[in-house]
Amino acid sequence: SFMRTFHDHHQLDFTIMRFFNTYGPRQKNDFVISKFIELALQNKDITIYGDGSQTRSFLHVDDNIEFTIKILKNKKLLNDVVNVGSDIEIKIIDLANMIIENLLSKSKIIFLPPLKEGDMTRRKPDISKMKEVYQKEIISLEEGIELVASANKSENT
Repeated sequence: SFMRTFHDHHQLDFTIMRFFNTYGPRQKNDFVISKFIELALQNKDITIYGDGSQTRSFLHVDDNIEFTIKILKNKKLLNDVVNVGSDIEIKIIDLANMIIENLLSKSKIIFLPPLKEGDMTRRKPDISKMKEVYQKEIISLEEGIELVASANKSENT
């Protein structure tokens, strides 16, 4: 890769971090968790493309930042590539139901036709390198949803 060649030529260390589905407070509503929480807090309908069986995995921004700082401060994973994410999968339909239930929302789920350009049925990164360094349990999705919802509520009051 370009980075390895540059490293070999200039002896400059690097770490390439590939971030997967990070979520947290103040995230734009273009992302599924932020969008679903915003709608649930307003008791508005939540739309899902297809049947919601597609799976994703999510990492709270606090875990993302803590891991990133740890590898940079401790010079871990030098001259390497690491996936930064979670390997705990959830179906989009289950995510929507979890958000509605946890936020005591009156939102309904509305199913739309699948996206014409298609949708990834599964997105789960191999985070084995991350786990070697970050041996801490990540923030659960339930706790993360509450953290994002609390931040959204306080911003809107």
